[in-house]
Amino acid sequence: MFLEPVVLSLVTAKLRGGRLRNLENVYIEGWYLFLISGLIQGFLAIGKKFDASWANVLLNQYFIYVIVLTYVLMLIAIILNLEKKYMKLLFIGLVLNLIVIISNQGKMPVSLDGFEGIRDGIRLDAQLPDRKFDIKHVSVDKNTKFVYLADIILIPKPYPLPKILSIGDIFLILGVFRFFQEETIEHKKKYMSQNTY
Repeated sequence: MFLEPVVLSLVTAKLRGGRLRNLENVYIEGWYLFLISGLIQGFLAIGKKFDASWANVLLNQYFIYVIVLTYVLMLIAIILNLEKKYMKLLFIGLVLNLIVIISNQGKMPVSLDGFEGIRDGIRLDAQLPDRKFDIKHVSVDKNTKFVYLADIILIPKPYPLPKILSIGDIFLILGVFRFFQEETIEHKKKYMSQNTY
């Protein structure tokens, strides 16, 4: 999901005179909370892949609590850095995704019509295709809550990397794009102003 905005933002920043070297000086308060959140979700995905007993217990009995915990950790890290413009976008995106996830037992609903669009119109069953590392998605159905916040926005072929996004994902993508613009270009401006005197 973030590959295109990262590449596009880096190219844009470079064209605008941004310095990628400035990224070495970026400091995110509580950055380790993002790392912990990612590791928790990663270990759960690996545990599902290898059918680990501990993963099955967490996935079947405590999944929503674990997922909410990972989102709360990320939100705390974002709030600690909310003075940064891109963090505001990330905050909105994360909260929108969290609303729909909490409302649907810890899962992000995905439009089956969207999957059909990505897979060239191939009909699917009433459930999403089994992806061994996927722990967070479930198909949209009549019981889905906050459908308009789910993964229902299809970016189909001929786009080379077709995908399904949520409104929250769009804010997250904008936040990632803004991150590279802010940290490579605005830091450059600060550096130049400091060396003017």
